[in-house]
Amino acid sequence: MLSTVLALGAWYAFNGAFNVENKLILNELMYPWVISWVQLATGIGIALPAWGLGLRRCPRLTWGVALRFVPIGVLHAAGHALQVAGIGAGSVYFGTVIKATEPLIGTVIAFAATGKLAPWYVNLTFLPIVGGVAYAASKPGAGADLSDLASFAALAALTSTVFFAVAKLLAKRMMTTEMKEQHGLDAVNMYSLLTCYSTSLLLVPCFLAEGAEAWAALTASKDGGLRLATRLLLCGFYYFSYNECGFRVLDAFGPVSQAVANSAKRVVILFFAIYFLGESASTRKLVGAAIAIAGVTSYSLAKLYSDRKAVAAKSQKTS
Repeated sequence: MLSTVLALGAWYAFNGAFNVENKLILNELMYPWVISWVQLATGIGIALPAWGLGLRRCPRLTWGVALRFVPIGVLHAAGHALQVAGIGAGSVYFGTVIKATEPLIGTVIAFAATGKLAPWYVNLTFLPIVGGVAYAASKPGAGADLSDLASFAALAALTSTVFFAVAKLLAKRMMTTEMKEQHGLDAVNMYSLLTCYSTSLLLVPCFLAEGAEAWAALTASKDGGLRLATRLLLCGFYYFSYNECGFRVLDAFGPVSQAVANSAKRVVILFFAIYFLGESASTRKLVGAAIAIAGVTSYSLAKLYSDRKAVAAKSQKTS
């Protein structure tokens, strides 16, 4: 129990620290594609030694399994790069509120992939999510001015969420007992391997797009970029660590606890954005964020009820 509580605290702390440091670095070095690659590459520096030193079970891949990771790696790399670019163009607070639409996007993608529609009471929870996001993004005054939802920051956050949702769907299909037992691919190892793929796939595009300019800007600083490079690596460590802690926490928690923990995570990020970055939080933004997060929590609990109901119905049919 203590280890789970510590992992939960570390998940929140690393998540908040990543969002704060990531934004501060982007304020100094606005090259989101290179920054996102460095953050992913830092994870390789953690995963490979852990496998090599036997601290973690090394995955055993066949060509078939290896190829299945390619599309997931592409989606994860693009999703992370757009996530970083969106935060660079906007604020951490705004990006976090936009990402509250994740359940809606995930449900639409699942419907497109499987043709299965969630029950009405699950879909009903999308109203506060969409309404809360729209209210937080709207500008005060007569009429509903939602122009901020068409900004690059909002579109990047939404597109990133779509890419992550598709990657999650594909990864979930791979998380079978066979993968875990025969290939050593538990949830944490899958994320580590996905980090390796994403880093490799993002290398050429990001350095062709921004490599030369980013290097020139980095080395032009007073200490030759040493301080900023150190912060970049530390930010990458935060990113890898919060994802790994998240996998461990969600693996240890039950469904209800997962729903509460995920919603609380968004609140923690909003707190970090306001307290450590000094981002403004008007009454409209606070109310909108609260409504959206409440909607996310309601969705998680309604989805849990729906899944349990489906399992019970299936058990009755087979008995």
